[in-house]
Amino acid sequence: MIDILSERRVKLADKYKLYIEVPEKEYLIAYENNVNVENARDILWQYLDYYQDDARIENVEINYDRGNHSINIEADLIYAGNDHTSTRYRANYLRDEKELME
Repeated sequence: MIDILSERRVKLADKYKLYIEVPEKEYLIAYENNVNVENARDILWQYLDYYQDDARIENVEINYDRGNHSINIEADLIYAGNDHTSTRYRANYLRDEKELME
C-alpha cells in the first residue's frame, strides 16, 4: 500500500505537516472498513519505517473523503530532539520480494 500513497509535506517553524492520501479501495480492504486514528497511525509508522524516516508523529487526524474516494491522513512530524527511533515490524504486503526471500 505504501507505494500508492500521495504525500505532501509543509515545513512549519519547528515541525513538518504531513498530508497523506490513500485510495479508498486499498485502505478499506487493508483495514476492513475501519477508518480511525489508530489505523492512520499504523499507516504513518509503516510509511516512516519504509522510508527510514525517524520523525516522531503527533496530532494525527483522519478524514474519509467519499466524494474523492480517498482517505486523507494529516500529522505533525517532529525531528527536533529526536534520537534515532527503532524500526517497527512491516507487514508482508508492504515488503518487496527481495525482503520476503531473506
